[in-house]
Amino acid sequence: MSTHDQTSTSSEVTTLPQVKPPGFKSHVHEHVVEVSFPWTVAWDWLHDPDTFIKGQPWPYRVEFLDTPQPDGTVARGFDVGTRNAHHGPFMNFCGVISRVSVEADRAERDLDYDYGAYALAFRLIRPTLLRISVDALGPDRCRVTVRVESFVRGWIAGPWTLAQRCFWPFFSVALRWSCRRRVSTGTSSRR
Repeated sequence: MSTHDQTSTSSEVTTLPQVKPPGFKSHVHEHVVEVSFPWTVAWDWLHDPDTFIKGQPWPYRVEFLDTPQPDGTVARGFDVGTRNAHHGPFMNFCGVISRVSVEADRAERDLDYDYGAYALAFRLIRPTLLRISVDALGPDRCRVTVRVESFVRGWIAGPWTLAQRCFWPFFSVALRWSCRRRVSTGTSSRR
């Protein structure tokens, strides 16, 4: 039985927000895609660490660190409190899963990026948040929203937006392909 058949769940951890440095401005980019699959199929793919670990081109890598919690438990994968890093040349997106909320017809996850996270160079782009939301639009259709918040030098805001406009459509293709595959193989609700 899928966890989506249960009542709504929400968990979060408090993280220290990054402080906007002098000379930087806030930047937000949202990518929205609608797919013809139940929201649970898309969420299962987005909430599977292998989605992000496998298939990374060398020398890029995504890591999830088993992270001891104050209550003695260990956060893993997309558990709240898990440390995470996506790194490679010209990027280090390191942070912590700070919030996961699953309701009857939607789910949302926040990854708060730590001080030291950067794209291109620490003095140019500092990502602060990656939020992924999945909303049901009916029984067989959903909307996935990816929100990236960053602090950027003003002159690089345009190229940073352009880079994301080029990257996220490939993510949408992978989402559609993987949802189709999960439905055809019956692996869409394995939790």
